[in-house]
Amino acid sequence: MKGKKFTYLLIVCVAGVWGIIFYRIYAGLQQEDGLPVSTVSKGKPEYFKLVNHETDKVVLNLNYRDPFAEILVGMKVVNEPVTPNPVKLLVTPAAMPRPMVNWSAIQYTGYINNPSTKSRIAIIKVNGVEGMLTEGQSLEGFKLLRNAGDSVKVQYQNSTKYISLK
Repeated sequence: MKGKKFTYLLIVCVAGVWGIIFYRIYAGLQQEDGLPVSTVSKGKPEYFKLVNHETDKVVLNLNYRDPFAEILVGMKVVNEPVTPNPVKLLVTPAAMPRPMVNWSAIQYTGYINNPSTKSRIAIIKVNGVEGMLTEGQSLEGFKLLRNAGDSVKVQYQNSTKYISLK
């Protein structure tokens, strides 16, 4: 008898839970009719309130170096023709400094000893292009001046630097 009472109690609880679930679904469906309708604004948006700069009295200072005058293509410098500006430049082209050399583009990865000629052939990677060079040879504009075994001396645009073995 004790098991039957417990079973009836559980049946009443389950029916109550399902009743609550169905009531919330029904109440949710009834509330959809009360949703607010979106309205269209008759006023102009904020982005149409632009400022008229025709009457400004500010003069722009345009006497800076043109960053696109020299375009680097790979490792070769190509000078593009520059159209003359009506603004007078303060820096003359002869006084402009040379562009900085990207030495991190060069990697000295090793060397090979050639027993027949008794010379070292350096393995150098420049911008992902790998080459085998002896002293005096060039790769991508870089010239190998000296191979010391643990480092190499390279030259690019009249600048020299020692690069150590990686």
